[in-house]
Amino acid sequence: MFDGATGDVASAHIERAYPMQKPLCDTDSSRMQRITRDKLTPVFDRRTPPVAHVAQGEVFVVETEDSRGGRTRIPEHTTPEYLLAMRRQGYHGNPVTGPIFIEGAQSGDTLAVYILDQKCDTLGYMGYWPFLFHLEDYFPQPATVLTEIQDGHVLFADDVRIPVRPVIGTIGVAPAVEAILSGSMGRHCGNVDVQEIAAGSTLYLPVFVEGALLCLGDCHAIQSDGEIGSVEMRSEVTLRCEVIHGRSPNMLWPRVETADSLVTIGIATPLEEAARQSLREMLNWIEELTGMSKHEAYLLAGCVGAWRPGQAQVPNYSMRCIFPKQYLRERR
Repeated sequence: MFDGATGDVASAHIERAYPMQKPLCDTDSSRMQRITRDKLTPVFDRRTPPVAHVAQGEVFVVETEDSRGGRTRIPEHTTPEYLLAMRRQGYHGNPVTGPIFIEGAQSGDTLAVYILDQKCDTLGYMGYWPFLFHLEDYFPQPATVLTEIQDGHVLFADDVRIPVRPVIGTIGVAPAVEAILSGSMGRHCGNVDVQEIAAGSTLYLPVFVEGALLCLGDCHAIQSDGEIGSVEMRSEVTLRCEVIHGRSPNMLWPRVETADSLVTIGIATPLEEAARQSLREMLNWIEELTGMSKHEAYLLAGCVGAWRPGQAQVPNYSMRCIFPKQYLRERR
């Protein structure tokens, strides 16, 4: 949400582009609809029956499972032997809670997902599969390390406490035709691992089917850019959704708005193509918000913007372009 604090962009135009965040009347989670983590799916698919219906503006809580479906939450299930057997047997990584039917959402609309709060579990895990970054010569076997999450910190070691920065790694809506695994991504969003998809942000998603069919999961207590690694965990996420009727013809990929930045997401292989996509999306967004020419927006983004990877472990890859809202200027 752009709050117009600088006064440089007309608030009326911003409201036409995206809805301003509304104050909450009731944030007592005991009175909210709660969608529990046993309602999981491994795919974003319009054919999957919704597990819940929510009204526009309704505040609701979604419980998420960790990226391995809770399979490695005890020490006996973190050994290389167990991990290799688990992989041989096969399992659906990154299960997501949902789908959630958003009343009033229709194909061609835009879904604004307000992320109001995200709670960390008390237990997380870190680890790696050596093949992900071609590190087999360093690590002959997979590893998983359980870690406690207490008082807003990941207890990495006795002498290392890391402040949490919770992230929703996987979130999206149902594609129009395909069934896409929740570990993948596309225009519907998915496993983008973008750090700005977090409490206090608004995620804008294109709607392809009635009800949007929102799903989310794969939450992290903290994560590196590019997802070198992360602390995977269960989570509870408080959300509110609004439907923007219609969609900008310039919006081809998901967008995120934080308190101080615009964030556009590109998804492609190779990684540099995802970066180019995110830049094109940002130039379009700045132009439609302000009337600034793509020429001026490009030069300005070159001074104050940034490219950062989201998920760079396996293709497709995600990149985001970040632009500070304080530099938006009205040009109409």
